[in-house]
Amino acid sequence: MKISIIIPVYNAATTIRRAIASIDTKHHYEIICINDGSTDDTKATLEQLQKEYKNVIIINQENQGAAASRNMGIASMTGDVFMFLDADDQFLPSRIDFMADYYQKDDNVDIVIGQIARDKHGAWQPIYSHQAIQKLEKVNLAQCPEIVQSIGPGAKMFSAKFADLRFDEDVVFCEEHTFIVDAFKKARDIQLLPNMVYGYNVQEGSVTDQSADQFMAYISDAQKVRARVMDTLLLRETRIYYSYRMDELIVSYLVQAFIDKHPTISQTLIAAVTSYMKAMQQTDYSGEAMFRLVKVVEQGGKKWDKSLYQQWRETLLKVGIGRPNFYRFQVEVLPKRAKFKSRTKLKRILKR
Repeated sequence: MKISIIIPVYNAATTIRRAIASIDTKHHYEIICINDGSTDDTKATLEQLQKEYKNVIIINQENQGAAASRNMGIASMTGDVFMFLDADDQFLPSRIDFMADYYQKDDNVDIVIGQIARDKHGAWQPIYSHQAIQKLEKVNLAQCPEIVQSIGPGAKMFSAKFADLRFDEDVVFCEEHTFIVDAFKKARDIQLLPNMVYGYNVQEGSVTDQSADQFMAYISDAQKVRARVMDTLLLRETRIYYSYRMDELIVSYLVQAFIDKHPTISQTLIAAVTSYMKAMQQTDYSGEAMFRLVKVVEQGGKKWDKSLYQQWRETLLKVGIGRPNFYRFQVEVLPKRAKFKSRTKLKRILKR
């Protein structure tokens, strides 16, 4: 069996060596590095690594983004299976072959999903919200909507039968969702593994780190991606679970990241959030996710005035969410802000 490892690389001169060094497998393999118009020493570093690792293939292109880079890698691969690795992340020791063993055990298994780990005080820890899929079991999307918790490309081994799928190149936020959901839908069996296989390293300047500064573009992308995914999901249970994953665990924290940096409530913020909430109501959605968004805005924002609150209240009423009048809002809701802020820590927006 041949394994293709696809690595989009942009300004990763300081981390790409660690990523490539983490690839250890007894199988025939290729490492496809797409240098996406890097402006640092990435190109020279890749060329040196190519001398040290005979399996490294370098593709240089003008900057087009992670989605286009991954698509280029898919189009160029020759493996029987393929995996993705971000240039600032790493595989954990011996985990590629551990996943390959499960892939080869059963001809019906089209995807193997291991666990992503995050570095916490020098030790790898699994992601808490992925508990529902931290088990040794064969599933499919209909049986186990919870697999959309693992919505990013990391920690997965895909059959080459999915090489016709592509990432969304017209968005930069959540661009992996349609690819992953389409693969989940097409898969016969998906092998879940409870073991940590992939190390996720948070880097300054990453897409998630920029979330507050790029809020308007990101929430627009999220709305586009959400509509595409919902259009493809046939079962109500999977649509509601995707709403929980997207709306509550990604978008609400995107909104919270923005409010944490720009706490003064504005008409622009209200318009963006209410537009997103109206789009949610065009499909099945999680009620908890909807009210999480309301809570983030109301209890996180500052300097509400009567005019802005009335705009917010009237918009919510149009989508079926009743809110108190401004005076009750001041008495009943705003005093909860301190409790909310202390209890709810700002989460990183995980694309995995």
